[in-house]
Amino acid sequence: MNQVAIVGVGQTDYRRSHPDKSSRDLIWEASKLALEDAGLEIADMDVILAGVAPDALAGEGSVERTAMMGTGQPFLRINTGGVTGSSTAFAGVTWIRSGRAKRALVVCVERMGQASTSQSVFNTIFDPVYEKDFPLTTITMAALRASMLMRMYGYTDRHWAEIAARSFRNARRNPHAHLKLDLTPEAVLASPLLSWPIHRAEACPMSEGACAMVLSTGDLVQGRSAAWVQGAASTSDSYAMGDRIHRPEGALVDLLSLRLSANSAYRQAGITDPIKQIRVVELYSAFSSAEAMAYPALGLCRAEDGPRFVEAQLHDFSLPAINPSGGPQGANPVSATAMVRIAECALQVRGVAGERQVADVERAVATGQGGATQFSTVCVLGRTPAP
Repeated sequence: MNQVAIVGVGQTDYRRSHPDKSSRDLIWEASKLALEDAGLEIADMDVILAGVAPDALAGEGSVERTAMMGTGQPFLRINTGGVTGSSTAFAGVTWIRSGRAKRALVVCVERMGQASTSQSVFNTIFDPVYEKDFPLTTITMAALRASMLMRMYGYTDRHWAEIAARSFRNARRNPHAHLKLDLTPEAVLASPLLSWPIHRAEACPMSEGACAMVLSTGDLVQGRSAAWVQGAASTSDSYAMGDRIHRPEGALVDLLSLRLSANSAYRQAGITDPIKQIRVVELYSAFSSAEAMAYPALGLCRAEDGPRFVEAQLHDFSLPAINPSGGPQGANPVSATAMVRIAECALQVRGVAGERQVADVERAVATGQGGATQFSTVCVLGRTPAP
């Protein structure tokens, strides 16, 4: 298969809404920045892939048609819920690896600020027969898991607050971030309680914006600054949360689909020791407790050592840097956010992440999570092609 590299990244600023810009404006802004970063033109692309939420979440019909672009290339719309961003990127990788394209432009846009039905849509992601009577929402789903983590592994609400405070500090160095707050863990815990044990400052914002990347086959990189796709994997699980509560292969908080995706992507990239071989991790974690839940699935620690891993991050800078961009707590444009994680890793590997740059990044890992976290993606990027 052809090797694939990310040679261009473009992002708009992420905001609660962009009333002064159309969806077309946002898509073109991110795409133009990615093409300029790559030193290429739209005519150089062999395929264009657009990730867009369902119309009820986007607030308008057929968003992608407002920005049909190109010079006759195939143009596809992709939607896979919360992992739309990574699915769109992976589709571009597949086009190139298969030999169907040499270069691909992938772009995702989120316009949730225009929609009045978004929360109603989110409330339908759970099992309609057995779970509909529990009035589950994305917030109460996160609270259920956070309380399980506390009971099973000894986390406290202070751990969630420490993670949130760190993410907000990181977001202050990210010019695209939606929320750039200077909060202490005490201030996080003092924010309103949404659903115990989740406080408002531990939850992601609702953001709008667009992200784009230019992907290229290896033989056309030609000396450009590149982040090579060393591994990419996606796994789906049962969407009924009750099916995942106490099963032997992985309980609800063990994120089996994320673990399987990580194992596959690591094999492709030749990663055997994530702590030593990964420098940056960009996690799709809409709540700070969800970030901690992902650590064991990615092989960063054992599940029972999770609380100590959170504490160690505060002073041990030899550990992988988690969400140096601020992560979804800094900005969460749902349909684009999994691509944002990959784009941020690409910037880190290329050494062009600005104030949020982490030193000596040889490899970075990006994750995506969708639905009731039954969809999970993992992407490994490196300075060189996969071994």
